Amino acid sequence: MFIHFVVAISELVGGMENDTPEEWFKLAFEAEDPEEKIEYFDLILECKTRNPEIWSNEAIALIWNNKGIAYSFLAMYGEALDCFERSLKLNKNDTDVWYNKGVALFQLGRFEEAIKCYNRILSIDPRNDNAWINMGDVLEYTGRHNEAIECYSKVHKEIELDNKFAIVWNKKGLVYFGIGRYADAAECFSKVLKIDPEHAEAIEHLKVAVEEAKKKNDRLINA
Repeated sequence: MFIHFVVAISELVGGMENDTPEEWFKLAFEAEDPEEKIEYFDLILECKTRNPEIWSNEAIALIWNNKGIAYSFLAMYGEALDCFERSLKLNKNDTDVWYNKGVALFQLGRFEEAIKCYNRILSIDPRNDNAWINMGDVLEYTGRHNEAIECYSKVHKEIELDNKFAIVWNKKGLVYFGIGRYADAAECFSKVLKIDPEHAEAIEHLKVAVEEAKKKNDRLINA
């Protein structure tokens, strides 16, 4: 998942003429083909007659970010990463761009660098749920299960009934299941079903987790 921007530029493009950065921005926003979007973003970035009152550093950072997202849709993650880095040079504290950079780095197999991106987000916004979730995913993928659980726990510590968090409880349950903590896994899957009673994956996982927890308990009793 990449984070898109909606900014004030769109409010300033009324009365546009053809072949202007403002018109290209509108066309890029409306285009469905990522390659077409990239072409319009390039026109904006290469234009020497941009109105500085509209095209501030923040606005140009937006263009680099959106160009990076377009490259990501084409699975061109190296090019996307370059765009996100250019965006951050212009707006270094933009958490959305740090997030997108982390996603691109993960796709490139640069896991520790991706984790650094999410940590950078959390240094700016400690309650950023997307950063906690994605960092948990990276940690789980690289076998750091307990650290992943800690990240997922940060997300739903205070808000337990929001539908957004069903997926997080499920992720946490899968990690617990993977390391043999079946009772904890069952508790997580139960949390999912409390939020979304028809969550098919959680229903199945809960059944298996309960069965495995019972087997584990029986083995301890008979040991």
